[in-house]
Amino acid sequence: MRNRTTSVLVSGSQRSVMLLLAMIVCSIPLNAQTWTWKNPLPHGVTNNSIQRPEDNHIIIVGDQGRIIRSTDDGKTWDLTESNTNISFHDQSFYDSEYGWACGEDGIISRSTDGGRTWHRQNTGTTKRIYAINFFSREVGWACGVGGLILYTSDGGSTWVDKSYDEPFFLRSIYFDDDRRGWAMGWNGLILETTNGGTSWVKKDFNLPGNPEYIYYVNDRVRLICGGNGLMLKTSNRGEDWRMIETPTGVTLISMYFTTDKNGWCIGKGGVILKTEDGGETWNKVNSGTDKDLMDVSFSDLGTGIALGVEGVLLRSSDWGDTWTSVSRGPRTSFYQVEFVGKSGWVVGQDGTVRYSSDGGESWYDAKASAIELNDIGMFDARTGLVVGYGGYIARTVDGGATWTSMQQEKAYHLLSVDAGKGNVAIAVGTNGKYARTLDGGQNWSLGTFPQEVRMQSVTHIGGSCWIAVGDRRTMYRSCNDGASWDAVDMSGMDDQSIDFLSASFLNEQTGWVCGTRGTILFTDDGGLTWGKGRTNLYLPLADIDFSDELNGMAVGPEGTVLVSNNGGRTWTKLDRVADVGLVSVAAIAKKQQWVVGHNGTILRCDWE
Repeated sequence: MRNRTTSVLVSGSQRSVMLLLAMIVCSIPLNAQTWTWKNPLPHGVTNNSIQRPEDNHIIIVGDQGRIIRSTDDGKTWDLTESNTNISFHDQSFYDSEYGWACGEDGIISRSTDGGRTWHRQNTGTTKRIYAINFFSREVGWACGVGGLILYTSDGGSTWVDKSYDEPFFLRSIYFDDDRRGWAMGWNGLILETTNGGTSWVKKDFNLPGNPEYIYYVNDRVRLICGGNGLMLKTSNRGEDWRMIETPTGVTLISMYFTTDKNGWCIGKGGVILKTEDGGETWNKVNSGTDKDLMDVSFSDLGTGIALGVEGVLLRSSDWGDTWTSVSRGPRTSFYQVEFVGKSGWVVGQDGTVRYSSDGGESWYDAKASAIELNDIGMFDARTGLVVGYGGYIARTVDGGATWTSMQQEKAYHLLSVDAGKGNVAIAVGTNGKYARTLDGGQNWSLGTFPQEVRMQSVTHIGGSCWIAVGDRRTMYRSCNDGASWDAVDMSGMDDQSIDFLSASFLNEQTGWVCGTRGTILFTDDGGLTWGKGRTNLYLPLADIDFSDELNGMAVGPEGTVLVSNNGGRTWTKLDRVADVGLVSVAAIAKKQQWVVGHNGTILRCDWE
């Protein structure tokens, strides 16, 4: 894919010193890192819970410690510093100033200024806290996994364990008064207390289906929603329940009422239901998304906010009849990121190209084609190439603002391209095909590798030398700018079925390859021989890049990020940074990497 060829190559003695240093520093802990979302905005991780401290003032908490805040009824949003990357699941604001958020690792954080700043409290547990509810600035309850129930009477300065003695997963908690309360968990579990939480009794209501969430409409009416479109209603504080028909079969997750009559329920697959008769009948409205929705809230003036996975953020200004997205930026998947100095590019789905000339602070949209673009290779900040399906190749000479098609409609796909020395560039793809240009991409010749396998990645390693890798641990090396290729013997690998997905070189000697089953290889002799890094991972790794001989990053599915500070010998998995698959990484400096992936993900990582 990309190369990182330096102007001065490291000599053999220097390299030995560097490798020795790598072994010495392998136990040095990693510094803290900050991940900044550049697309979509305000971020692309799951939003879990919404609260309105005031009618136009909205707080949303979500995964990876993300908290966003709006003061104009959801028209615009700003990120708030939460002082953590631990995921939040729920929140409770008692008034316009005092609020609490809870989540993974026993976290409860409190705000006393309307969600502008947050400070973690000591809960005495590391269990996941799934729900929290405050009934004054002092009195609050929280619940979570393992039957966890916590109580505070001093605003969370201290928390008292009131847990149930069976390891149930509790998902919501509410009190009618200072003595009678309810906690609800999976599979219809309901616990009741009549002595202020001193003891809890399991109630057997024989509820049908798979209840997920309970909502208190008023003093007597409650509604429960859950799996397969389940909706239950009681009008006598839970003594009797009856089933309500809904127009969906998906799991319903949360609901909100503005009056005893008007309410909304959201769920998986972007489902939004609306009722105007207190939950007796429900109608389905078009949300405009198929992503799972996690929570919903409305103002007294009919403005609604629905939120969900992958940063989904919807707004309605007509009591939920119509919805529009307030999340900014394209949601097409990106497959490659590349930087040359301050100039950057990302390419991906539907021929999408985004380019930046200010180090990634701002991005502009271009269109190279309607064809899936798989990779980009730049000769310099102005001239470069993109490749994609159907053998597509396009060329830019103005930094990516416009593109000219060089070839298309071929019987193969091009998956990777890199620009080498002078005007040489090589692209590789399916059926063992490669395309080669000697004039900066204006004319191309087609060749076939000895093995007609899918070739996933090609990188220029320096001079006239190149490495190409592909499926079934295939690797080729050329030192005549692709005129001929020699197979690299990989028969010593334990697993013969591994696919190589990406290659990256820092200079003519030092490079890395990543692939399926958590595979990372490193070389110090220009790819003639390879060692295996230790990842302790079985997931496929889509891309890898190093800023210097020690510091590198690899990315993969489900927000997977691995980092190494010893030249790729050992790797540490970071906490998940996104909900979606990450496809490409560009290490532009020791303390900064750019990562792109599905659903429009563009992330910048800065290290302390």
